[in-house]
Amino acid sequence: MHDYRLCDLSAFVVAGSAVLAACASAEHAAAAPDEPSVAQPSQPVTSKGKHSPAPGKHAAPLAAPKGTMNLEQARRYVLALVNRDRADNGLAAVAFDDVASRAGQRHADDMARGGYTAHWGSDGSVPEERYSDAGGTDFVQENAGCLADGQTRELDASPRFSAQMLERVERAFMDEKPPRDGHRRNILKPGHTALGIGVAKPKGVDLACLSQEFVDDYGDYAALPKSASAGSVVHIEGDVKGRVVFGGVGIGRIDPAKPLSAEHLNTTYVYAVPSPQDLYFPKGFVTKKPVEVSGKHFRIDVPLGKAGQPGRYEVSIWGKFPGAGEQLDMISLRVVNAR
Repeated sequence: MHDYRLCDLSAFVVAGSAVLAACASAEHAAAAPDEPSVAQPSQPVTSKGKHSPAPGKHAAPLAAPKGTMNLEQARRYVLALVNRDRADNGLAAVAFDDVASRAGQRHADDMARGGYTAHWGSDGSVPEERYSDAGGTDFVQENAGCLADGQTRELDASPRFSAQMLERVERAFMDEKPPRDGHRRNILKPGHTALGIGVAKPKGVDLACLSQEFVDDYGDYAALPKSASAGSVVHIEGDVKGRVVFGGVGIGRIDPAKPLSAEHLNTTYVYAVPSPQDLYFPKGFVTKKPVEVSGKHFRIDVPLGKAGQPGRYEVSIWGKFPGAGEQLDMISLRVVNAR
């Protein structure tokens, strides 16, 4: 019998606090004078605005499909399972996201081939990087579950999935208990708007490897280069949507990607969304350079670190939601590879 392993996605608090795992208690960093407070993006936004759950709403019982499902049918069933669990907790449904599904499928296939479960890929990629590579522009948070035996396998080229396979993973996520309940909290984050799904099956193994890519879509953003020179200036521009107010732009950095072994990947558990090293706010706040803001529109030109510091630079956009005071939440996270 093959057993399952699950991986939490963690988050961070800006303004100099320590990185926190998803299973840790939420703590907010103290903001500097005239500086917005920045929340852990993995935590639900508990406001009276559009992100609050509607109490007392429950989903109708979900009928399991008869027989086995192909990949597209399996994705839709996973979406139905997630939306059932969200409805049972008074939350709005999420829509299916094709772009995030491409990122999720890349990761599910990689985990199934390599016999590992992690948020890093065997090529060293991380969730927001895979999402950016697929063409995503919003903020993504990942749940992942697969094998952890380190055995290399071929993928089933024409996989068939039973309802029980997929229910097993979703049930494992939802049965988590605090403080190690990062998957459950991710599924039940009120601010999620869409979901990408990757499902893979290794040959000879009767289980599904699953990657859930939850998307928060609150803006439209101008394209960023996929690669650039370290220290070069990039133009960041866009419009926030709906009742969200623009909050700021962040630039962070992680080391260049390098291949990782299944043995190493299976020792990882949480992935901390990198904290921005530089934050840029509108006029009126303490900031290195003010972001130009006109209504919902914003723009700024900023450097990607310094020359001679190659790596993966993470460009984040932050927004303020109704009822959250001055608290900012990440609404976009994209990766630019700098040489």
